[in-house]
Amino acid sequence: MIEVMTDLPERVLGLKASGEVTADDYKTVLVPAIEEQLTKHKKVRLLYVIGDDFKGYTGGAAWEDAKVGMKHLTSFERVAVVTDIDWIEKMIKAFGFAIPGEVRVFDDDDFEDARQWISEPPSEGHLSFELIEDNGVLILQPKGELEAADFERLSAEVDPYIEKAGELNGLMIVAEHFPGCDDFSALSSHLRFVRDHHTKIRRVAMVTSDRLVSAMPRIASRFVDAEVRAFSMSGRDEALLWVGGN
Repeated sequence: MIEVMTDLPERVLGLKASGEVTADDYKTVLVPAIEEQLTKHKKVRLLYVIGDDFKGYTGGAAWEDAKVGMKHLTSFERVAVVTDIDWIEKMIKAFGFAIPGEVRVFDDDDFEDARQWISEPPSEGHLSFELIEDNGVLILQPKGELEAADFERLSAEVDPYIEKAGELNGLMIVAEHFPGCDDFSALSSHLRFVRDHHTKIRRVAMVTSDRLVSAMPRIASRFVDAEVRAFSMSGRDEALLWVGGN
């Protein structure tokens, strides 16, 4: 069965699964609870507790689960799964990257940590960006370990412009040293962003002092359609002219 949890912030939907979960649980409890939240908020946070007495899903429930996932995949801003069941932990960690939002797994003993994480204000992120619409240039400046939310904010800003203009003239990444990603969710979001946008960017300039990043143009040229060049930190103005040129 699935029960709706109470005493959570308004934007957080709490669910607890126990025993055997059936298709009827999805139709009468889970789906109405999600859709009620979505009438109030564009994005939902989900706290999903799967207890030790959980016995699994019926075949009909598994199908309903797949349908809910396909329909509401982009509706979840954060998902916290609380469980000590080993196969569920492994499954979430293996396939959590498919959910655009942030996904974390917590042990039963860490329920309060999960509750705090799912309830906290959205992260301001570590990625500063500027879209120069007149030149069709996007400037990115990582300022710390990148998070999944960084790429969500970036896509929300850039996608409407690309839809209107068709492409970006150039992308300029300015980073003294590339900071990396703070978890697998951020890495998968980064890869999705590159996959979804690289055919719509003509030029990429990497402005950096990092030797590893400076070598990226030779590697990136094999995977992306854009022309990629590296510039030193002192060559930022030159890089901006190049990515915005015709």
